[in-house]
Amino acid sequence: MARRCCSMTHSPGLVTRGQIALQVKELGVSPGDTVMLHASVGSIGWIAGGPSEVLGGVLDAIGADGTLMMYVGWEGSPYDLLVNAPQIPPAILALWPPYDPVTSHAMHAWSILTEYLRTWPGARRSQHPDSSFVAVGRLADELTRDHPLQYGMGEGSPLAKLCQHNGKVLLLGAPLSTLTLLHHAEHLADVPDKRIARYMAPMLHNGQKEWISIEEFDTTGCLPWRGSVDLFEAIARQHLQEGHGVVGRVGAAASYLFDATALNRFAVEWIEEEFREPQEALGEVQIRIADGRDHRELVDLFTSMEAERTDTPVSGSRVSTRVDELLEGRDRQVLIAETSDQLVGMLVARAASGQRGLIEHAFVVPEHRRQGILRELDIETSAFLCERGCSTVGFEFDADNHVAREAWTALGYAPTQESWERPL
Repeated sequence: MARRCCSMTHSPGLVTRGQIALQVKELGVSPGDTVMLHASVGSIGWIAGGPSEVLGGVLDAIGADGTLMMYVGWEGSPYDLLVNAPQIPPAILALWPPYDPVTSHAMHAWSILTEYLRTWPGARRSQHPDSSFVAVGRLADELTRDHPLQYGMGEGSPLAKLCQHNGKVLLLGAPLSTLTLLHHAEHLADVPDKRIARYMAPMLHNGQKEWISIEEFDTTGCLPWRGSVDLFEAIARQHLQEGHGVVGRVGAAASYLFDATALNRFAVEWIEEEFREPQEALGEVQIRIADGRDHRELVDLFTSMEAERTDTPVSGSRVSTRVDELLEGRDRQVLIAETSDQLVGMLVARAASGQRGLIEHAFVVPEHRRQGILRELDIETSAFLCERGCSTVGFEFDADNHVAREAWTALGYAPTQESWERPL
């Protein structure tokens, strides 16, 4: 089993920079370490002085000879519009601003700390527009320099250099499914039929905007995983069960520390073992509007969704009544995703008042996740809401539902003060 560390300094309420420094040291972070950070600030607690003190605490722990790195992306990326698109609309080519590693904002939906680190004194940022990394410290230039545009999570990437420099990966309240290092393992693993993503990105070249063609193994799911939990979580949990990594708490946050090289090597071997033979094809998935004939299977989907969300038994009669109401609602559309023999997902959208649409329910059965099904449902939903005069679409979910957060972030949604939404 993974080694566990216990701290008498744990505080579920107010958390200080000094406590964070002490507790990450107790996890195993040492002066001079090169650390890649994933953090959910709200999970840590009430941070005295604000979110930047989380970064300050980690930097204090690694000292002047250490290096801190995060995966920050690009807030203004057109990736979700252009990935695997047959052509780029002329208006996008003309109007979309280019990626500038000096000024382009980081993806705040991944963590509020991405933008804090990007603007930290002495920060260095890699040139890749979507697989962008920021580092602070002794090895910041080395980690972020010469980031390949093609297959930017593979050889020569900041992730590869993290392993070369015997780095560590620190998760503070972030779920195991967010382990970006495992995208590096996906790129390195020698397995058949990895899905490839191709897109265009606007970049600055000699002060002028230039559209660049980029290719990578699809970071939204390059492997045909059908497990009941996220692929990265499954890999990380088995790594922990075999005695690697450290589990503890920083503030109120469940936290993990991994040796980057050991985790990456384990993940490559795990993926090659799991996917060494071509996986059985999922089969063509059709998206259509549900009707009364789908009632029984929709009840099964809603029951599974509620059981997963609440972890408690669900009343079949109550779910059946709710499905009837949804199918009969004139301002709603119930979409289903189906293979040749079963329903594998559903989405319920409503054209609310004014120009805002709402997603009331969305669910893909666990063994069919990471296959692009939610994206297809969302595309059809967008068309329905646009026809109804909506200009945005939003939804709400529990703050600790990290799986939902990751899935909807990948589709271009971002948090507002009230909910999550994106333009239509």
